[in-house]
Amino acid sequence: MNCLTCSSLFLETSSWQRLFFMRQAEVICSKCKSKFEKAKDIEHETQWIGTLYEGALDSLTSIYDYNEWMKQIYRQYKFQHDIELAKIFAQDLRHLQKVQDLIVPIPLHPEMLIERTFSQVDQLLLAANVQFKHVLSKMRNSSQVKKSKNERMTSEINFEVCTNVQNQSILLVDDLYTTGTTLRHAAFVLKQAGAQKVNGITLIRA
Repeated sequence: MNCLTCSSLFLETSSWQRLFFMRQAEVICSKCKSKFEKAKDIEHETQWIGTLYEGALDSLTSIYDYNEWMKQIYRQYKFQHDIELAKIFAQDLRHLQKVQDLIVPIPLHPEMLIERTFSQVDQLLLAANVQFKHVLSKMRNSSQVKKSKNERMTSEINFEVCTNVQNQSILLVDDLYTTGTTLRHAAFVLKQAGAQKVNGITLIRA
């Protein structure tokens, strides 16, 4: 098998877990895989204390740190439309198959979806065979990429709830966490619409 990142040929080690639990075959070599760094657990609410969005997000988990290797892979995946790279992270997200919460990906604006050709969050979940439902829509086609930290944290809410979430426990999924504005805006409107609890998980934390 050829590694999806470096294209080198590698042999996957056989395992009982793979044989009996239908574990997906590795798509990346051990050398490339070792370059990813697990995200450290840090307090996610500190900078939001005293704001309208304090407590909107009940918990937050991030899987990987945004190191130089991840930046390279992420850019190739998101901006060069290399959708196959979503398979690299399938095992990291597969545990969500057993989550009882309603799994909700952060959506793209329809115009952005046409431009980018795929939703990077949806594709990560599809690669991991995780069931999800779109209950949010994005109202404006705007990006946070070029905004400063303060501009992001004080930006207007850009989401609306498009289906009933009354008394639901929800797990929001996004690809990249920077200031946390996107997740908190989404969590805020979900709770305003009647959601009981909103947790968040991201693949990467910057």
